[in-house]
Amino acid sequence: MKDLVTVLDLGSTKAVCLAATAGDNGEVVVQAVGTAECKGVKRGVVTDLEDTARAIDTAVRRVQTDLGVSIDEVIVGISGSHVEGINAQGYVPIYPRSRSITREDVLQVINHSRQVMISPDREMIQAIPREFVIDGQRGIQKPIGMSGSKLEAVTYIVTGQQSLIQNVEKAISNTGRSVEQMILLPLASGLGVLTQEEITLGAVVVDIGGGTTDVGIFSNGSIAASACLPLGGGHVTSDISKLLKTSPEEAERLKIEFGAALARVASENDSVDVMQIGQSVARPLQRRVLCEIVESRMREIAVMVKQQIEKSGLVGMLPGGLVVTGGGSRLEATDKLFAEVLKHLRVRQAEPHIPAKFGSDSGTAAAMGMARFAIQCYEDELGPAGGTGDWKGKIRTLWSVLSGKA
Repeated sequence: MKDLVTVLDLGSTKAVCLAATAGDNGEVVVQAVGTAECKGVKRGVVTDLEDTARAIDTAVRRVQTDLGVSIDEVIVGISGSHVEGINAQGYVPIYPRSRSITREDVLQVINHSRQVMISPDREMIQAIPREFVIDGQRGIQKPIGMSGSKLEAVTYIVTGQQSLIQNVEKAISNTGRSVEQMILLPLASGLGVLTQEEITLGAVVVDIGGGTTDVGIFSNGSIAASACLPLGGGHVTSDISKLLKTSPEEAERLKIEFGAALARVASENDSVDVMQIGQSVARPLQRRVLCEIVESRMREIAVMVKQQIEKSGLVGMLPGGLVVTGGGSRLEATDKLFAEVLKHLRVRQAEPHIPAKFGSDSGTAAAMGMARFAIQCYEDELGPAGGTGDWKGKIRTLWSVLSGKA
């Protein structure tokens, strides 16, 4: 299939493989989706190589079966507390002065910005140019062809612990496939659900998964900060199970069917039947009690998101608002809770649209965002930055997404 891109999102509960192509206008057209239960990943880190490889193989094989093609390479998302992003600056003089800036000048200044000191046990995953500065003029996205005597670049450098990155590569290689590129998951989630206008204005994406919550903060058309919080929807389920003395399966059912992120949305007269461990008959429980358990953990996640926004220094500079996504965001009143905690931001809940024939669109923001990145953010705009030829040398920008090019 022509120009097929295949992406892989390894979550704490499931592996999602999505294959897509570019439509006539450059939009992402989903061709197949495969999912598989995954118990070998915890908080973004591979903890069981064999289980993770099995989940990857199952998810990818389902896509292969649907499409009738073999998939040898995948673009994989990377997250976890070991993944860090920093803003770095590069500088090159232009000789002779005021000549037109070339592609080589841009590559040179980006490579200069990549010369940051990182410890030997860490590895660079991505380098995303945020903006260029020509002779002090900020906010330039495409400097090629412009005139100047000094070119500067601000680049978002993503690094991760080398051994943990290698474990992701090993899990994929154990299925007989290879990594085409790694993409920061908070960036992918943002591209999956944020509009072009929101990315340009400045916005926050909060992707609540099973074991973690990814936070991506966008400013002036690019990612400016990111974080992986060690809490997710699975912790809500665990709280319910422990406090109400139920099995994890019963706790999950109660959360999905009756849970809400704000306890006050439940009427005092509402009750739910709870089957406790060791009991043969379900007992009634005030629904509000269940929702109070849910709200406590969801509020903790919202407060942690608020702290990350404050840490970024972009409070009051995000007119695009905040978008919550992911399976953990589907609880009733999640958007209202975040709006209550983050009073200065407009909040909405969103999932990318995936045709119904591929199943639920819940938890697919990162996969759709990775596909969008691969299809719309052309690597040939700048080409390999390191000259190594593998995925670690690639530089892609968000220019194509923002300009709406096909």
